[in-house]
Amino acid sequence: MSANRDFIRRDLAVVWHPCTQMKDHEQMPPIPIRHGEGVYLEDFDGNRYIDAVSSWWVNLFGHGNPRIRAAIQQQAEKLEHVILAGFTHEAVVDLSERLVALTPAGLDKCFYADNGSSAVEVALKMSFHYWRNRGQAARRRFVNLANSYHGETLGALAVGDVGLYKQTYADLLLEPITVPSPDCFHREPGESWRDYSERMVAPMEETLARHADEVCAVILEPLVQAAGGMRMYHPVYLSRVRELCDRYQVHLIADEICTGFGRTG
Repeated sequence: MSANRDFIRRDLAVVWHPCTQMKDHEQMPPIPIRHGEGVYLEDFDGNRYIDAVSSWWVNLFGHGNPRIRAAIQQQAEKLEHVILAGFTHEAVVDLSERLVALTPAGLDKCFYADNGSSAVEVALKMSFHYWRNRGQAARRRFVNLANSYHGETLGALAVGDVGLYKQTYADLLLEPITVPSPDCFHREPGESWRDYSERMVAPMEETLARHADEVCAVILEPLVQAAGGMRMYHPVYLSRVRELCDRYQVHLIADEICTGFGRTG
């Protein structure tokens, strides 16, 4: 028995994989990874694979990056973890100062979550709580884009629009107001990306004009709807939606899982 086969047997006996139909693994077993370096992953039999999905979009600097590895080791020797409720520490303050130095004016506080779905949940709750504190309790809805995806937890799943992920759980989810996506795949022959994206601002404006008094925020994925099929649109749409959110006094939540920190170059 190869090292891969033995490890696969052990895995399937005890591991339930996420976003996976486990029955598929009867014919297509998971690939057991022993080692990673740069863009490459290596299994227990020595086969190498290019990690083209960046281990679910998050591995920006490659596996085994020596600078990151050294920083993790150095921090672990000093302090591996402490609760942030009522406590603080040097690393989180240093990182927050560096992040705030990069963000636009007004974005001057950092709140930390440990994954994309949790970050979306935090943003939804912050927006809802803001309007509640302002005495506008009628604001409890969110506007999203068709074909959008924002995560697997219940709040994040609710503001997405990919049926494959959310249809089964529909009875558990809040109902967003969904507007057409500016996905430029659907532009008319000869129509530019910019012109199509500009044209698709109209449904958003109509929605906010009608529902602003009950809306907490608009949530969208800047530039690319990744889980929706890598569908892209022109950045002018973001500028126009920002203007609309300011005009109608609703928050704008940018889910930057695929575009934050230079992912689009």
